[in-house]
Amino acid sequence: MADTSSVTGDSVEFSTGLHENHVTDEEAVPEQKLLWWKRPAAWWIMAIVPIGSIIMAGMVAPQVELYTELACRIHRTDYRKETFAGSDHLSNDLYLQEASVNPCSSDPAVQAAVARLVTVLATTTGILTCLTVGWWGSFSDRHGRARMITIASVGQLATSLNIIFVAKYVQRIPGGYWFLVVDSVITGALGGNAIEIATVTAYVADVSAPEKRPRLFSLISGVYLVGIGVGPFLGSGLVKITHNLLSVFYVAAAFKIIQACYAFFILPESLTTAQMNRAWIKRREERLPTDGSAAVSWLRRLFFFLTPLSVLWPEKISKESSVTGVKREWNLFILTMAYGLMLLAASSLLNQFLYALSTFQWDSEFLGYCLSSIGLTRAAYLIIILPPIMRFFKNRQNDAPSESPSESEPLLLSSEQDTPSLSAHKVHTSTFDLALARFSILIDIATYAILPFAPTGIVFILFTMLGSFGAGLAPAVNSVALELYTRKIGKNAPLETGKLFGALGVVQAVFAQVLGPSMYGLIYAATVATFPQTIFFVALGNSVVAFALLAFVRLPPEKTASRDIEDLVDLQDQQQ
Repeated sequence: MADTSSVTGDSVEFSTGLHENHVTDEEAVPEQKLLWWKRPAAWWIMAIVPIGSIIMAGMVAPQVELYTELACRIHRTDYRKETFAGSDHLSNDLYLQEASVNPCSSDPAVQAAVARLVTVLATTTGILTCLTVGWWGSFSDRHGRARMITIASVGQLATSLNIIFVAKYVQRIPGGYWFLVVDSVITGALGGNAIEIATVTAYVADVSAPEKRPRLFSLISGVYLVGIGVGPFLGSGLVKITHNLLSVFYVAAAFKIIQACYAFFILPESLTTAQMNRAWIKRREERLPTDGSAAVSWLRRLFFFLTPLSVLWPEKISKESSVTGVKREWNLFILTMAYGLMLLAASSLLNQFLYALSTFQWDSEFLGYCLSSIGLTRAAYLIIILPPIMRFFKNRQNDAPSESPSESEPLLLSSEQDTPSLSAHKVHTSTFDLALARFSILIDIATYAILPFAPTGIVFILFTMLGSFGAGLAPAVNSVALELYTRKIGKNAPLETGKLFGALGVVQAVFAQVLGPSMYGLIYAATVATFPQTIFFVALGNSVVAFALLAFVRLPPEKTASRDIEDLVDLQDQQQ
């Protein structure tokens, strides 16, 4: 693995140490002394994003078809004899030459078996992802982003190989096609797709300055959506050319091997050895018992995988008006809950298109084209439209004269290394990102409000594409969350971005993968016969509550050692 002891100039400025905010001269090597292939930069990690999303999206349709074939082989022996001609495994043709006449695709028993299998696989992956993604995010702070990407790639490689193994020997292995649950266990235990996204986001945060992060986060989201839109076309084309379902999984395994080798041997590490050591020290301090209770210490060890979630919990801070009083810092927690509610609303997308299929009489092919076009529209907004808008408004903010700090949005307190202009620039950047998050939620509110009244399928698609202008929510939330976390922990603590984005990955898994699909599925099933538009109004309610929560988020002043000293002096004066 390409390991370096340096980060780029942008990341050096915002890296935190145990006793100071900047990386010391002994810890960092000047960027100009490093060869170009040893310098960590955002473009290194960008190469991983489209590969992951293309593979994930490209395997969806072949997986469903493969599950159908496996269930058909087990539950309908009459179809199996006719289809597979006595073959001992499914690796030869997999019913691809005449897939259009596959009798299992309309068999109720087979489809029920597939539905049970998919539900178990998705639930297992979602629950394990919720339990592990935060821990793996913290792991990347201690061991490095490149190592985490390598581990995730090897895990995804194992799942592809297991699918091939089950397809070949489904009748010889214990449990038959239920052996596919091993895929969900491996994927979920390694943090699922959420840990790869969290690690990529943390890598970009390590090597970029705050004013550049939102644009880079937007590019990541856009490139990811491009892969989601292109993946199904590539997967279907590969199956059509090779006439073999397993070809998709062979290609996915090959790309995961390449990705693992790329992360291990080529990708420059974004964290210095000193930064990783500080994360180790902080972890040891967190695991020490604070109240002397053996029971508490035992519980912490038992639920070690939930420890990273503490980064989102409100922390006790001293009041500015009185150092003897105590209050909690709720901004990061409120931001996270607002984001979770928006993820909950977004998880209604599948049921929205079920509504469209029923109302406008779409077929599955037309639906696939709609999904791809909407995904590409959102990608175009994030890659082409949003970054110039960010640059324009932030440049206007930077050109404006600095105003005195207000109580609602105070400027950062300057250290010896910071200048007033730099502090003002940090505040302007974060303020714009917070405004972008609120604007994105407003777009979603407008979209959910008008979708139930779409008179035709074309208008429904146009209204849905309008929601693409709310796609800036995720990059804006990532940027604001990182800024709030940095200000909350202060300059005298190590910055564990992996733990932060891992915790956000837990929120994403809980709301978008576990709660959302089940909640909206139940609502749609209960109202489809009477008032199917209910799901849109529930999503609208989620969005309104999220916007109301986000209205309470403020950018508090950053903790500094000088401020603590001032508070101590004030306390001594009061005592005298």
